[in-house]
Amino acid sequence: PNQVSLSKESVVGGFAWATQNGPLCEEQMRGCRFNLMDIVLHADAIHRGMGQIMPTSRRVCFSSLMTAEPGLLEPVYLCNISVPQDAMGNVYGVLTRRR
Repeated sequence: PNQVSLSKESVVGGFAWATQNGPLCEEQMRGCRFNLMDIVLHADAIHRGMGQIMPTSRRVCFSSLMTAEPGLLEPVYLCNISVPQDAMGNVYGVLTRRR
């Protein structure tokens, strides 16, 4: 078997770890694609374990994403607020302190 099939589970685990906790602010990554073109593993089997491959594949995903100059999306929440007229001033006060 080739080297990619031998370490597939570790690479996929590192990819899942990277996409769940992204490099900018530990955000979930969306709309990203990574193509694994080649892999070169150490000759000794002790250096090809999950503990070595998984963090490395995570760092590879991070570095390739950072090379692509990523951006963050700001979450937007839309809601309707209904309050009595006498509480309106307090509600506006709270909302103006928020973004």
